[in-house]
Amino acid sequence: MRLPTFPLLALITLIPTTLAQGYGGGRNRHRTSSTTTTTSPAPAEDTSTPSTSGTPSTPDTNTGGVHKGFNYAASTNNASTDFATEFAAAQKLTGTSGFNSARLYTMIEYGTTDTPSTAFQAAIDTGTTLLLGIWCSAGQTTVTNELNALAAAVKQYPTLNNLVVGISVGSEDLYRNPSGSGASAATILTYIGQTRTAMETAGVSWSLGHVDTANIWQGSEGASVIGKIDWIGADVYPYYSSGSPSSVGDFTAGMAVVPDSKPVWVTETGWPTSGTFASTSSVAGTADAQTYWKTVGCGHLFGATNTWWYTYYDGDVALPFGVSDSTGGSPKYSLTC
Repeated sequence: MRLPTFPLLALITLIPTTLAQGYGGGRNRHRTSSTTTTTSPAPAEDTSTPSTSGTPSTPDTNTGGVHKGFNYAASTNNASTDFATEFAAAQKLTGTSGFNSARLYTMIEYGTTDTPSTAFQAAIDTGTTLLLGIWCSAGQTTVTNELNALAAAVKQYPTLNNLVVGISVGSEDLYRNPSGSGASAATILTYIGQTRTAMETAGVSWSLGHVDTANIWQGSEGASVIGKIDWIGADVYPYYSSGSPSSVGDFTAGMAVVPDSKPVWVTETGWPTSGTFASTSSVAGTADAQTYWKTVGCGHLFGATNTWWYTYYDGDVALPFGVSDSTGGSPKYSLTC
């Protein structure tokens, strides 16, 4: 059983006064291990070239083609549930079909040093594909523990290879770096190199990417990372930039700043059902969230682009983005496309 508390103050994102199109609402669910025990030194910065085998935006047939699913934290929002329950319930959401993929921010089981997440077994049990994540903003110790968890998971779960879509080395680290709570491009490149080495040692060759806010990818820091990854993960939230939930154009404007030199996956997007945010004129509401789901999700993304919606159900967050109030509960609005 995992407790839904926040383990590290250092992981709390600082919100700037002015927000770009791609602000990541997922910050409130980023969690990692509360223990920090290092067991190996840091290898040198990545000097390898990205994988050229296959097409990362169209995953291998053993992972089911174009993916759609939700984002999941290291611990569930409800202490009485588990990953298997959440994954199974997401696949049965009324009005939907094919939401059988999960994006994880960390591979470490909550409350442990480097034990593989129970989400691995849950994915195998429910046929859920995984976009794995390595939490990079907490530093080398945590990344080393993530890679230990990766190695252990490959040994413990021989069938895992058939379910992994890829690994995101970091999440919004470049966006948060100016506030002191993220990581630099040079650091992310070092971690990418470590991850490729760890995968080679483990005998797997999953595609690697990095997730950041859309606007980050047009800058020099983002550009330096693109050359070393197989796909680009973009978090795009028109809500935070006074966009309209009924405008595909507001969403694509956010995506337009992301270079298309690599396949682009939408790793976070969504619309809150209530609450307010001082720097936007957009309105949070159930009807608005439904409009965004149908306009951007149904009308533009689902079935065409790898997409992990933010999010399945609400936890302890300032702005509720969940399509449901609870695991197994009825959707807040119609999800029928």
